[in-house]
Amino acid sequence: MPGPGVIVSTTTRIGPTAPLRAPSGKYFVVGLTERGDTTKAIQVRGMADVSALTGARVTYGAAYDSLKMYFDEGGEAAYIGRVVGPAATKGTLTLVDRAGSPLNTIRVDAQNAGAWSTQVQVQVLDGTLSNTFRIVVTLNGVLVEDNNNLATPAAAVLAFSESNYVRLTDLGSATAAPNNNPAVLAATALSAGSDDRASVTSAHYVTALALFTKDYGDGAVAAPGQNGSTIWSGINTHCIAYNRIGLLADTVNASVATLVTDASGINSEYCGMFAPWVKVSDGAGGTRTISPEGYVAACRWRAHFDTGPWRAPGGQMGVSNTILDVNTRYTDSEGSTLNDGRVSAIRFIANSIRLYGWRSTSSTTRSWYHLIYRDFLNSLVYQAGAVLEQYVFQTIDRKGQLLAAVNGALVGICLPLAQKNAFYPLLNGAGEEVDPGFQVDTGSNVNTPTTIAQNQLNAKLSVRVSPSGELITLNIVKADLLDGLG
Repeated sequence: MPGPGVIVSTTTRIGPTAPLRAPSGKYFVVGLTERGDTTKAIQVRGMADVSALTGARVTYGAAYDSLKMYFDEGGEAAYIGRVVGPAATKGTLTLVDRAGSPLNTIRVDAQNAGAWSTQVQVQVLDGTLSNTFRIVVTLNGVLVEDNNNLATPAAAVLAFSESNYVRLTDLGSATAAPNNNPAVLAATALSAGSDDRASVTSAHYVTALALFTKDYGDGAVAAPGQNGSTIWSGINTHCIAYNRIGLLADTVNASVATLVTDASGINSEYCGMFAPWVKVSDGAGGTRTISPEGYVAACRWRAHFDTGPWRAPGGQMGVSNTILDVNTRYTDSEGSTLNDGRVSAIRFIANSIRLYGWRSTSSTTRSWYHLIYRDFLNSLVYQAGAVLEQYVFQTIDRKGQLLAAVNGALVGICLPLAQKNAFYPLLNGAGEEVDPGFQVDTGSNVNTPTTIAQNQLNAKLSVRVSPSGELITLNIVKADLLDGLG
């Protein structure tokens, strides 16, 4: 029980606010966790956030280990899509009022599903002020919420509306105030909820990907520890729709032949297959073997932070700081076979563990061979979309001033990147530059009378992200503009 006279006000966790150093290096993870919101993605910026918002490591889920690997290897920001079964339930406790024949007055529910709710205890005390009450919530004996001087059940509901642990419901006791307030109650645990994980299938992991909406931007997506066609196809479909990169891994002891066969079945410029699994410390003097997606996501973050999304994270950039060993040490011959088979190997080389490939699973041998091509284009799509938001609901004027402004905004994105050698410029036979590796068109070819009448602004951004000489075109459409009135 809190000490006499001590009043601790509720602290609402609103998430990290410091700007990201490499926003495109985010890691999106779906998986089983001890607890956590299942209605929206959970943003985390380190393992303290992971523990606070999703609980301790569980033996039945791989998300915790993957996130720990990502943050231990330098990653900066991640989003978690918690997976539960269809019959998941929340733990609960009903508080009765102060009438001579008590009536139910407030129901306290765990904030989300799972057996973790038994770790939550609720205590009701008299408030400091007359005719008020105080509700104290502890998690594993640690004070996490404390609201004093609550005058009514409705006030209590409001006070806990942003809690990470419980939600309150006013049951509408018919007892006259103030005796409709909850009676004093010793610390009492909520009942056990259930995450129904025994019913979870691959389809539930795929469904959880929808929590990662477009608003979260580009990044790398994974379902650590999960594999097979349903998972891989679901991740690929998500990445195509949301302009992200999929990080895939096969079973823990998959052979070289199996890896090559499975990678060929995906055939996507948006996804990479990575192997083998890796060995990390279990914190107790032993090792734990985990799937490698968190490590790969961290290597990607390093590349984006150090240079940009056009930088491959393999080789020296991909040297691990925390991996103790790989589950399988590939020979040079096996490494070549994997690379030729569209699989990126994690290898023991020069007394270090390093990512030794950044291969997409696409069968195309030129434009989409490396993941950097699609990864870079994804970044450009999000940057262009964000910049053009400022022009939504503006007038498409007859003088072309808006179209010129849009053209300038897109050039403003690309020119600094060209100066960092992100694009491949086109040179003529004399070695003179024909174009800087990008072209922007907002003219009459793409903004026709028909499209303007539909209140659309169209922009064509063409970029050369490989030395093949091919320009890859991104067609950008912004609707909800005003047509021809300016």
